[in-house]
Amino acid sequence: MSEFKYDLAVIGLGYVGLPLAVEAASNTLKVAGYDTNDSVISNLNNAVSHVEDVSDKALSDALSEELSFTSDSNVLGDSEHIVISVPTPLTDYQPDLSYVEAASKSIGENLKKGQIVILESTTYPGTTIEIVQPILENISNLKAGEDFLLGYSPERIDPGNKEWTFKNTPKIVSGINKKSLEKISKFYKSIIDEVIEVSGTREAEMVKLIENTYRQVNIAMVNELAILSNMLDIDIWEVVEAAKTKPFGFQSFRPGPGVGGHCIPIDPKYLSFKTRQIGQPVRFVELAQEINNSMPNYVVSRVSELMNKKEILLKNSKILILGVAYKKDISDTRESPAIDIVQALIEKSADVSFYDPFVEELIVNKTSILKEVNIKNFSNYDLILIHTPHSDFQNINFNEITSLIFDSTGSFTITNVERI
Repeated sequence: MSEFKYDLAVIGLGYVGLPLAVEAASNTLKVAGYDTNDSVISNLNNAVSHVEDVSDKALSDALSEELSFTSDSNVLGDSEHIVISVPTPLTDYQPDLSYVEAASKSIGENLKKGQIVILESTTYPGTTIEIVQPILENISNLKAGEDFLLGYSPERIDPGNKEWTFKNTPKIVSGINKKSLEKISKFYKSIIDEVIEVSGTREAEMVKLIENTYRQVNIAMVNELAILSNMLDIDIWEVVEAAKTKPFGFQSFRPGPGVGGHCIPIDPKYLSFKTRQIGQPVRFVELAQEINNSMPNYVVSRVSELMNKKEILLKNSKILILGVAYKKDISDTRESPAIDIVQALIEKSADVSFYDPFVEELIVNKTSILKEVNIKNFSNYDLILIHTPHSDFQNINFNEITSLIFDSTGSFTITNVERI
């Protein structure tokens, strides 16, 4: 019988923390979700989810079992396991660990012997032992690895993925010592199908960075080849489809308008930050970032080129963007290339609208807000720009549209279309 009131406290209830809290509660653990935002706490306690991968029903079912939410940090001292899943954004292109530091301070103020603290937030190698551990020890006067246990486990959430969920995606775990690793591994095995142990927290922190840096680099490669192929009058989409028939030695990546979301645009920059600290920049990775960051402007240049061929001025033209989320069938617009595309088109005096079945409004330049429009008459627009290949768009008969169409996704079979 545990001496603690809760088996788990989760700090940060976003796309990482909320699925963890709900999954743990569904596995009969007693869980407290902690967040400083009282509005978020109120909605969650009323079974209103703000995370797409957690339905209101799943949240309601978990609440009726062993789950509750609070903005009272005292709950942290009543929990055997504490998982930190707060944001780690970039501020002025530098890693911002202020949320991690604030969470660590709140834990330190409530920390008791026997507790197990786990960092899940994406960060650079060394954060757990260089940032989190000293804060916890200095505030609590307890010793990590002895009085309390500490480790790191990278999140692997893929929003909107119905095949690989929180429960069946293998979980990487680590600890600052053997005892920490054993306890952390045991905890995750109680709620996740497969747990993979690594030797230390630096290795676990690096796992997340290498996973998304791999994607960043390969997307950049195919994007650069797409630009080259267009110049050589080669259909890059046909090339990729043919290449992926090879059953070994090749993994297919598709060109697109850039990269977005919480991982691919951000994680490699954490790697760059750390390697530059030791005087060894990852030039290959930074080049990939540069290429992918340039794709929105490339899309706009292709759109302008297409319109010029049809003797349509980009200035004052009416352009409809289909989909502004960073990936298919979700509402998340964080780091979406659509934001840069819209901004560039507005700067060229185009009249830009968008339709996205998952997104109600898009904020550009922090002040400008583009509201979604209903699709009524495509002929009202000089050009249709397909940015996100939502499943709903499969119902559109693009071949009946007389307006110019530029498909940045290559996802639709359209007779008269320009593609990246």
